[in-house]
Amino acid sequence: MYNLDMQTLISFLIESDELVIKMTNLFRDFCRYLNFFIIAAIIVFIFLAWYYLLFLICAFKKPIIYPTGETKYKYAVLVPARNEDKVIRNCLDSLKKQDYPKDKFDVYVIIESKSDPTYRITMSYGSNFHVIVRKHLTNRRTKGFALDEAFHYIEDNGLVYDALMIFDADNVVSPNYITIMNNTKNAGFQIATGYRNFTNATVNRVSSCSAILFSFMNNFTSNGRSRLFKKCTLTGTGYYIDYNIVKNEGGWIWNGMTEDVELTCYSYYHNISMTYNQSAVYYDEQATQYHVLHKQHVRWVWGFFASKKRFKQKTFDYGCNKGAKKSLAKMEYNFSIYPFVALCIVELLACLLGFALFISDLIIASLVEPGIWADASANPQTVFCWFLLSFFYLYFLFMLASSLTFIIDNKRLKFSGGKIVVCIFSYLFFFMDFLLAFFDGLNHPKKRKSWDKIEHSGDVANNEAIKKINEKKKSR
Repeated sequence: MYNLDMQTLISFLIESDELVIKMTNLFRDFCRYLNFFIIAAIIVFIFLAWYYLLFLICAFKKPIIYPTGETKYKYAVLVPARNEDKVIRNCLDSLKKQDYPKDKFDVYVIIESKSDPTYRITMSYGSNFHVIVRKHLTNRRTKGFALDEAFHYIEDNGLVYDALMIFDADNVVSPNYITIMNNTKNAGFQIATGYRNFTNATVNRVSSCSAILFSFMNNFTSNGRSRLFKKCTLTGTGYYIDYNIVKNEGGWIWNGMTEDVELTCYSYYHNISMTYNQSAVYYDEQATQYHVLHKQHVRWVWGFFASKKRFKQKTFDYGCNKGAKKSLAKMEYNFSIYPFVALCIVELLACLLGFALFISDLIIASLVEPGIWADASANPQTVFCWFLLSFFYLYFLFMLASSLTFIIDNKRLKFSGGKIVVCIFSYLFFFMDFLLAFFDGLNHPKKRKSWDKIEHSGDVANNEAIKKINEKKKSR
């Protein structure tokens, strides 16, 4: 009784005038309203994300140069470095080369076992280079827990510092980095981050697009937040934090998958004075393989969306901003990238819907009499044009973001013309991995909570970073 083949079913549907009329109206309405819908989404985005326009203006301003500080603060430089013997020498060479007084900073490399070759390497660098071997590892493998153990090591041994400075083992630090940051601290900032440059940005498309992302965060997000609200965006490394902030909380409490995001949130809600100083340059190794990049993105995406309720609790107010400026700073942080994400989702959905309707339109047009598409606004060619337009809106956003980054920052990135073109036209596809990372974490909850070591090669392609390393080797 129910033995209907597919051809019979299709014939039945096509013979239905009601279905054809509905489909025709659907295509016509889609073509009529899609453009207005996307333009409305852009207008709403501009209204909600007004600070992006201010950030853009700030990006073209000259860097702020702080005067030489009278006080020489003492710093504990913390370097989590589990099994990082491939890259640690570059980092330690650059720290040994600092022009800041040697009795005013100590380097602490944090490892998990004395059998780690990093231990032997670090101990060869002199009296102010130390190794902390972690004792508490069960369910405490994130970077934040390593920093917490380093803090308690300092406390337990009665050591006195004015600030903690955080680097990763793959970083190369400019010789004047601590000096510039000391000037920044003398200017009254409790947390400051430097300019993140890259040791291998030009190796391939993966590392190049990663460099564009961090350059955008340097020049737009951190720079804009710094100038407008005395805030910045911490991105894992290359910053100092006033020692008393950590001490007041009884330790390094920012120990989730993305401790930098947690500390940034804490700084906003506790009214901490922050800044971005682009004169303090350090170099970072970017992933060159897609699977490594994707692993990072899963951790970043789900760390960003993780609950930050405990970091918003009112324990201390450090008095950075007052009144309306304090409220605006919090509002900007809470909106953050969400307007941009929402706009991208709207445009992506419109693009996918347009493509689906085009395919449906094409199938029906091949099965019904041609006269049914007498309305030009509903024929397959028109629907396809609207699909391309909705895709272009999305594509243009990322082309614009990457282009602006090169306009402002290519003096430091030093990308060739061909590399710039490739990055601008492929940046959207690089960025789409964040969406894939979200769904990957959604389908595999364990990936959200696993902190796996990211392998670093130690290969340095940036000529400026090579110079900073080699100059020290000659002087040793």
